[in-house]
Amino acid sequence: MENETIFQSYFEPDVSNEVAVLRKQLAISLKFHHSNTLEKIPIEVAIQVMAEVWNACHRTHDSKPFAKR
Repeated sequence: MENETIFQSYFEPDVSNEVAVLRKQLAISLKFHHSNTLEKIPIEVAIQVMAEVWNACHRTHDSKPFAKR
C-alpha cells in the first residue's frame, strides 16, 4: 500500500461530523490492521466482504443506517 493515504472525505461535503469521524476510523483500521489481506485480494472481493459485514451488523443490532443530519 502507498505510504501516504488520504482519509479525507472532501468529496462528500454533506456527511455529518460523526460519519466523517467514523469513516476515518474505519479507513485507518483497515489500512493498519488489514493491509496485508487487502493487498492479496481484488478490490471487488474486499468491497463484497465489507458489504456483507455491514449487512450482518445492521441485522444483528436492528439499527438504522446513518441518516444525513
